[in-house]
Amino acid sequence: MQLVVLSKWEPDEKFKEALFRALEETNVNTKGITVALVDGNYMASLKERFFGVRETTDVLTFTYDDVKEVVVCPSFLKNDPYEIARRIFHGILHALGYDHKVKTKAPKMKKLEKILMETFRKYF
Repeated sequence: MQLVVLSKWEPDEKFKEALFRALEETNVNTKGITVALVDGNYMASLKERFFGVRETTDVLTFTYDDVKEVVVCPSFLKNDPYEIARRIFHGILHALGYDHKVKTKAPKMKKLEKILMETFRKYF
């Protein structure tokens, strides 16, 4: 996973280490996934471009063939590192094919999100 910071909120080393350790310890394969932290205006422009509505949101996930992108807006989440981590995990799981809106996939996604957050909290 590649983490790109394009927002005013800059994750510290402890946050990044906890994030990567949680993904590693739960065996979530993040190969080919880019996570971008962006500001509100950038997020609103993405939402308008792809969904026709100009508004800021917490997380968007885009998947194309071999490329998977998760875009998170820290300011929308009041720069709360736990909520930012939760949305990063949420977006990564979507990029990997998990879906909370599909009845059969929702329990697996919810369980894995919970485990990821519990592991993140051990280190952060």
